Amino acid sequence: MSTLLDSYDSVPDNPNATNFPTLWDYLADKRGPQRLPLEVAIPLTAVNVFIFITGLIGNLAVCAVIIKHSSLHTATNYYLFNLAISDLTLLIFGLPNDVSVYWHQYPWTLGEDFCKIRSLISEMATYVSVLTIVAFSTERFMAICHPLHKHAMLELQRVYKIIGIIWLVSCLSAAPFSVYTSVTYLLDPANETLIIEESAFCGMTSQPKNFPLAELSTVIFFLIPMVIISLEYIQMGIKIGTYSEQNGLKGSIHRGSRKPQSQKTIVRMLSVVVVGFFVCWAPFHAQRLLFIYGQESPYYEKINAWMFYITGILYYFSSTLNPILYNVMSKRYRNAFKEVLLGIKEKKSSLRYSSTYRDTHKVSKFLDANRINSKDMQQRRFSDTTILIVPNEKSTLMKPNIVDHNSVSVAKSNCNGKSGPSIVYESEKCHEETKI
Repeated sequence: MSTLLDSYDSVPDNPNATNFPTLWDYLADKRGPQRLPLEVAIPLTAVNVFIFITGLIGNLAVCAVIIKHSSLHTATNYYLFNLAISDLTLLIFGLPNDVSVYWHQYPWTLGEDFCKIRSLISEMATYVSVLTIVAFSTERFMAICHPLHKHAMLELQRVYKIIGIIWLVSCLSAAPFSVYTSVTYLLDPANETLIIEESAFCGMTSQPKNFPLAELSTVIFFLIPMVIISLEYIQMGIKIGTYSEQNGLKGSIHRGSRKPQSQKTIVRMLSVVVVGFFVCWAPFHAQRLLFIYGQESPYYEKINAWMFYITGILYYFSSTLNPILYNVMSKRYRNAFKEVLLGIKEKKSSLRYSSTYRDTHKVSKFLDANRINSKDMQQRRFSDTTILIVPNEKSTLMKPNIVDHNSVSVAKSNCNGKSGPSIVYESEKCHEETKI
């Protein structure tokens, strides 16, 4: 990430440099101020400390909840777990260094190796976040728009492989930034064979020749993912809207309306995550391009300074935003957070009543529909035997009864996408009942 110092590295050496009263005056002329003014450094530090604490707690909480709550062991949540890990990596390895730059921009005292490692890890975590968002957005897209391919996409072994590939590709893509990042020094104006140790600065002070590194990063890890995800969410919105209209789902008490409603919640949550991510990262890529193409502008230094403040905050705020969105927009996550972190479990008495009513309603509805559509029975058969859960009014338990296709209904598929005998529970959101 470029800093305020970047604008000074392009300034030609001052032939009268030896006339500066002190060494620090000379360095201030060449490198810029050693620290930002207090009226700027203090607010920026306070905001970044808040981002660091909330991001650290929020992402650790997300990881803990997903690990401990078995209902969250799904493909989408594993992607979100990976996103939380990349956010933690970025916060831990990137933010403290940037805050220290507000107070001590030079000299860099941690050596060449750590300078390169810090650059590699920060850039890699950035790419992991981008590719993870693309991966779980594509998974949702396939589940909603191409359900026949859904179960192949959701195999956990495949999810593990995709996550591994994401980290490998991100590491390889971030490697050039590490190669071109180094600790640079100014030469002693009185003796150009000597370097000034106090001028040590860690960063990329120039664009690699004949290799558009920043431009490729912007196109591959910002513009292309934005286009892909935007198109996917547009198609998901159209698909869900069409499905809702065709089935008259608005105001219906049929359980079938719960699946599209659940899909709407997921799409809404992930859409806001994506929008927030790109809003946070657009200024970062804009500043990179400004550093390459805007230095000839007379307004460059002033614009670069303000973008330095804005991008520094938004760059790391993206790592804090995701767990906030999960908690605010998803009731399932809120309940899981309460149960895992606070030990508060959701009351199930009302759920038992509503579940009993919905099951009874469905049985009578499908019995009537089955008599009307008996001619379609052979074409609509999915398995030979179905076990349907029938509520027992005298107990809170529910008894499975074997029923025949000629009298009730059949589950479209089980959660693994396999046909055959299955048990249909109201709580299994992946099931849809189909008339035969």
